[in-house]
Amino acid sequence: MTQPDESASCSKEMSVQDNELPQPQNSNHLSTAPLKDKLLTNSSYLAAEIPLKFGHFMSNLWTSSSELSSSFFVHNGGQDAPPPQVIWLMGRPYYTTADKMDRMQLAILDAQKNDMFKPSPKDNQDDDLSPDTTTLLWPPDFYEDFTSRLWMTYRHNYPPIRPSNHKTDIGWGCMLRSGQSLLSNALLIHFLSRDWTRQKSGLGNFKIYSRIIHWFFDELSPRAPFSIHRIALLGKQLGKNIGEWFGPSTISQVIQALVSDYPPANMSVYIATDGVIYRNDVYDIATGKRPRGDFTYLSTRVMPKQDENGRQEAKHLYEASSLTPDEMANVDESEGDFKPVLILVALRLGIDSLHPTYHPALKACFEIPSFVGIAGGRPNSSLYFIGLQGDELIYLDPHFSRPALETKSLSDYSKQDFSSYHCTLPRKINIANIDPSMLLGFYCRTLSDFNALCDQLKLVSQMHTPIVTVEQEAPEYDEDVRSENDFGIMSDEDEEDDDMF
Repeated sequence: MTQPDESASCSKEMSVQDNELPQPQNSNHLSTAPLKDKLLTNSSYLAAEIPLKFGHFMSNLWTSSSELSSSFFVHNGGQDAPPPQVIWLMGRPYYTTADKMDRMQLAILDAQKNDMFKPSPKDNQDDDLSPDTTTLLWPPDFYEDFTSRLWMTYRHNYPPIRPSNHKTDIGWGCMLRSGQSLLSNALLIHFLSRDWTRQKSGLGNFKIYSRIIHWFFDELSPRAPFSIHRIALLGKQLGKNIGEWFGPSTISQVIQALVSDYPPANMSVYIATDGVIYRNDVYDIATGKRPRGDFTYLSTRVMPKQDENGRQEAKHLYEASSLTPDEMANVDESEGDFKPVLILVALRLGIDSLHPTYHPALKACFEIPSFVGIAGGRPNSSLYFIGLQGDELIYLDPHFSRPALETKSLSDYSKQDFSSYHCTLPRKINIANIDPSMLLGFYCRTLSDFNALCDQLKLVSQMHTPIVTVEQEAPEYDEDVRSENDFGIMSDEDEEDDDMF
C-alpha cells in the first residue's frame, strides 16, 4: 500500500549555554570524523551507564562473533551466488546479498574489538576508513533511507528542567528520547511523506524538516512543543519525578498529550488498550469527537498528597510553555474530517524476556507500510527499533550525548547543524535479546490507510500468535469499572515496565 504524498497540504498547517559539562568525545555525528572514531563509544554515555548497562552494551551494541553466521555481515564461502536477503525499514523492503564480508567489515569488527575504549591517535589517521565507505556495507537505497530517519539522543548543557536542576538527561532519559524518535519520524512522514530523504530534499522541504527538528529542541518554550522539558513536566503530572525513567505506557500518554496540545501538528494520537485497537474509538479521536482527557484523575492515584505542590508547579510550567488560546484559535481545524492518526500500542510480551512465540508477529509488524517503529530496548536500556533483517532488529540508540543546539533563528540553521539528529551507522540486536515491554507505533494518513492497517493486523493475527488485535468497538462497562477518562489510556502504569528503562 502506497501512502499519498500530501506534504504540500500538510505544510500549510505549520504555523508558528551553559558550558558546565564537557564536550563529549564521541564524534558519531561529525561527517568529517574518521570511521574508527565513530566506532568508539562516547564518554558521557559510559559515565552514566556503567556498570549497570555495561554487559548489555558489550553484548548487543555490535554483532558478536558468535552471531556472524546469521548476520548481515556474513561471508558466503560457497561457489554459488547467495540468495537475495530482504531488509525491512519502517514498512519498506530493501534487498541485498550475503557476500559482503570484505576488508571494510573486517576493519569495523577489529576496531570495535580492540579500540572500543581507546581514543584514536589524532596524529596518525592513515589507516582510518573514509566515512563514505560505510555506505558500501549496505544497499544504497536502504542507507539513504536509514540516514534520513531522525535520531533523538541524550543532550547536555541545555536550560534546567524546572523545578529541578537537570541540565542533561544522561542516565535517565533514554525512553523519553526513544519516544521523541518515534514521534519525530511519524511527523516526518506526516509532513514530508514516506518517500522523503535528506539527500533529495529541496529548499521548501528543508524548511519543513528544520521546523520539525526545532519542535524537539531542548528548551521550555512554545516553539519547542515536544522538548525533553515538556515531556518531563507531563511525566511529573503522571507521577514520574523529573530524572526518573519512563515506561512504554507513560511515554504513550505523554505523546498523546503533547500532540493534542499542539494543533499545528495537525495529527491525532490514539492509544490502544491492552493490545486491542477499537475501530470506533480511533474514528472518534481522528475526527475530534473525543479529546485527550485530563491527567488529574490519574495523578491523584499515583502521587502522594505531599507532592501535590510539585505536580501543580509542573502543570503551571507546562501550560505556560504552550500556545496561547488565541494562537490555538488561529489553527484551522475542520471538525468531522478524519485527521491523520498515530496509533500507539503499549505491550508486554513476556515476563523477563520476549517470549519466542511472539517473535513472528512482532517481525511481521516491520513489513506493515504504516509502521513507524518501536520504542523498546534491552533490559535497562531503551532503544528505538526501525528495521529488521532476519532475526535481528535494526535500531537507533539514544545513549550518545550531544550538546544542545544553540538557540537562533530557524532560518540560520544549516544541514550541518542538524547532522547530530541523524545516525550514520546502523546497529543490530537479535530479537531474542530485547525486553518484553515496548511501544509500537503506526501512522495512518487517511481512513483508507487505517482500514488497510486493520486488515493487515488481522492477517498477522491469523498467521501467528497475535500481539495486536482489532475490534469494532470497546465492550460496555459499568461506570465504576470504566470512566470517561479511560479512553485510549491504560488505566495503571505497570511499575515493572518502568523499571526496564
